[in-house]
Amino acid sequence: MKKVLLFCAAAAALVLSASCNKGGSDSGSAVVLPAAKYTAEAKKLLLDKNSSSNPGIEFIEFTESGRYIICHQTVLQGAPTAVKAETPVSFLHGTYTVNNNVYTLKGAVEGTITITGNQVTINLGKENVVVTYNEADKYPANDFYTTIARAWNVDKTDISVNFDGKSSVGVVKNGCDIPAILKELESKANVDLKDEDFAGYVVSEINFTMSKTIEITFTGSPVRMPVAGPITISENGHLSYELTGSNGVEVLSGSATGNFNLNPGLGNNQIMLTLNTEISNKSGKTYQGTVSFVLSPKAS
Repeated sequence: MKKVLLFCAAAAALVLSASCNKGGSDSGSAVVLPAAKYTAEAKKLLLDKNSSSNPGIEFIEFTESGRYIICHQTVLQGAPTAVKAETPVSFLHGTYTVNNNVYTLKGAVEGTITITGNQVTINLGKENVVVTYNEADKYPANDFYTTIARAWNVDKTDISVNFDGKSSVGVVKNGCDIPAILKELESKANVDLKDEDFAGYVVSEINFTMSKTIEITFTGSPVRMPVAGPITISENGHLSYELTGSNGVEVLSGSATGNFNLNPGLGNNQIMLTLNTEISNKSGKTYQGTVSFVLSPKAS
């Protein structure tokens, strides 16, 4: 079960990782999209961990789609109780606007981030905190990376799992509703996948960035914190990523590799990614499977 939710991330990440028409076997042209709205303003700030003024933040990233990601290792000052960290590393998510290097945040935390030279001034409703930073490396600004560096909807999820040598059990669902997928797999295969642990894990979007981050956000009830982590993508279609769990949900931590297809012949700028994955039952037995996702670019 550990990687059941990973299949969302991995799959999405996969989409990211190939060259524009590598991995595509269908006729037609590979999907090529213009740069996302905030590409010029996007960057990942790696804060000085040794600074006495650092309030526990590992990095602040402003994505090409106008989202911010704050990775913090302590209860972040200024964060509402509902989004305070319950694990050593958690992620906060929201949207931003920017004017003259002043980023205004809305979402899990609100306030401003001001960049001046190699320093960042953090104001999240408390006193200003000034910390030095380094900017993370980015992928080259070619058609491939520019296309994938944005937020994506999951239009469809198709998972097939082998249970104890039986014929593969498959589930196809619109969107990516983890509890619903697990319940249907349980019913068809007569296994207990402990789907109640995944209540609320309905994927809202998957975000890939030029600064080599993957982030997955969720909708549903109860509210679930985002998961994120580093991703390495090569233009031959291969990728690897590592997710860091948030809010005490360890099943969202893990790593995976995969491949994707920017030319699936689906139209509407949709791309597809396929991932070899595994899920586990309540007693810890693992089963091998394959999951594919159809992704479409999220409107800015």
